[in-house]
Amino acid sequence: MTKAEQRFIRFNFFTIAVTFLLILAGGIVRSTGSGMGCPDWPKCFDQYVPPTSAAELPPNYKEKYVAGRVKKNEKFAAYLESMGKKELADSIRHDASILKPETFNASKTWTEYVNRLIGAFTGVLLIVLVVFSFTYKRSAKRIVWLS
Repeated sequence: MTKAEQRFIRFNFFTIAVTFLLILAGGIVRSTGSGMGCPDWPKCFDQYVPPTSAAELPPNYKEKYVAGRVKKNEKFAAYLESMGKKELADSIRHDASILKPETFNASKTWTEYVNRLIGAFTGVLLIVLVVFSFTYKRSAKRIVWLS
């Protein structure tokens, strides 16, 4: 086995390990309820680095993000309605919990933000892996297809 093949295999294992780390981070986000810790994308509370205290937030952040959630839910409900799921769309439109503003929690914000960073890093690794796999296009086409 050549050095390049060994590097490719090591890079594969590293990418797999980071992918499992992403799954773990997603599970932590889900189990702690941190999914709305960063309510907007790609920034977090209109900042590239999330705030650590409520003093760093925009003054009207609660109203702004409730309005954003309502808009997203309306769009999703319209999509469901177009698929014939009128009852489900109506229940989403009239869900009172959507109108309840989230209180800022720095630990939830950073949990979600770290999950996003790991996700972005994993995506870059996967793209690099696909590019590296093209070196095997002639010798092992299966590697390219599986990448």
